[in-house]
Amino acid sequence: MVRLNKKIILQISILALLLSILCTASWLYHNRSEAVYDRIINQKGYSLSLVKAEMSVDFFLKPEWIPKEIGETKLDLVIAKKFDSDIILEKIVRRDTEFYIQLNVVPHPGRTSGQLLSISHLANDPFTGTGNPKWIITDATGEDLLGGTYGAGEGPGNLTSVSINETELDKFSQGANVRFSGFYLYGYQKYNTSYYGILLPIVFTVLVIGILVMLYRKRTDPENGLGWKLVGHMLLGGFTFTINSMRLPLGFAAYLLFFRRPRPNLAVKHKAALLGLLMFALQLVVPWIENKMTPELRNTTMRNISVEELGVDGVWKMIAARSPVNHNARIESFETVLAGNGQIKQLKFEFVEPDSAPDRFLHTSATYRAEDQSVEVKRYKTDGWVQFPRQMMAEHFIERIQTLKLMDLKPTGGDHQYVKLELSLDSMQGSYAMKGENNFGIDEKGVYPISNDQLPVTATLLQVCAPQSLDPTSACDDLAHYFFDIVEGGARE
Repeated sequence: MVRLNKKIILQISILALLLSILCTASWLYHNRSEAVYDRIINQKGYSLSLVKAEMSVDFFLKPEWIPKEIGETKLDLVIAKKFDSDIILEKIVRRDTEFYIQLNVVPHPGRTSGQLLSISHLANDPFTGTGNPKWIITDATGEDLLGGTYGAGEGPGNLTSVSINETELDKFSQGANVRFSGFYLYGYQKYNTSYYGILLPIVFTVLVIGILVMLYRKRTDPENGLGWKLVGHMLLGGFTFTINSMRLPLGFAAYLLFFRRPRPNLAVKHKAALLGLLMFALQLVVPWIENKMTPELRNTTMRNISVEELGVDGVWKMIAARSPVNHNARIESFETVLAGNGQIKQLKFEFVEPDSAPDRFLHTSATYRAEDQSVEVKRYKTDGWVQFPRQMMAEHFIERIQTLKLMDLKPTGGDHQYVKLELSLDSMQGSYAMKGENNFGIDEKGVYPISNDQLPVTATLLQVCAPQSLDPTSACDDLAHYFFDIVEGGARE
């Protein structure tokens, strides 16, 4: 019998090991890079959003790479690594009457969220192209060698090529600078399959029922309707009263004042009231637990994001594509510091959106780090946000940055080493009457002065000044006030 038991245990162990190996192999196969990429581009379990079209790559074409006779030069040279994708110069092929250059882009997708380049318009997002040619080939002086006379092809996959007539071959004797501007940049995220939002309430409900049953079984005296009385004591102990967003355990205080007199089963009723008080305490810590356990609320760092290539609007679109951002998100704050040449040194914006739970709001803070081209994203929830209806839609603000060229605004005075732009507190339209200061209006026609006689102005305010250094505590000189989306006062004369 002992030997039989050992044999059964061995068989079960081997079966469990084989099942583990099979499950591991299945998981690895299902989550290999090619399979994940296929699910992303076909939007199976993933959302895919276009961040920017006409992304480009530049490289120098060496003359020795062009075959002197019919044939091909295989290169497989990685000419750029951008947005988690490798751009590869695969080969140069010479035929009877032409030669062509072939590129490929190989994304390296993540399982949960990320970014990738493609030569195809995969998402449903509309975009407007510039109409410029995808391929531009110039010499060392910048002169166009082809004048748009070339052939182009795409596919299969992410292959793209340009074909050039053999009569143009002499122009490549010293090499050429090649630019291809036909990539689409996408951000993607895996749909949330977390069960935390369902699991936590179920576990909590089961625990409460279990504790109430345990208290009922510990009764010392027979009493009609004791179960409902325990539920009532629990609800009384957990009753709260809110003053200025501060929750007070008013129910438990009432229990201590009026329900402590001797009566049957007082001990278990007291414990039921304490259970209600515990539920009140959990209301204070559950949001913190939820922030830690809910995947979409975890702090993340998005890497390989170039604000020089994307611009502020592109960074915003990338964050929205890779995080579950609601279209009703409102801008909460915006601050950026630029060098005198316009290069962004610091960038931070915060926005808030309604949560799925009533009267709760989700806050997102995004900080761009120029030194390593990364964006740190932090998310948390709060109860209530009274200023939400008055705040500007985040998408509208990003659009105004582009249409009004807000990033080009300057402080007063001459040239400055740094320029800081900051949206006024709460980014809400307000009434401003700052007489004797540098006040300007800005609309689609440009910047214009606002005189003291035109004050007050009801508008959105962007403050622009010149910080002495990149230290956040640095003094900021030559302050100028720029009003846009003006509702009243400050009209262009």
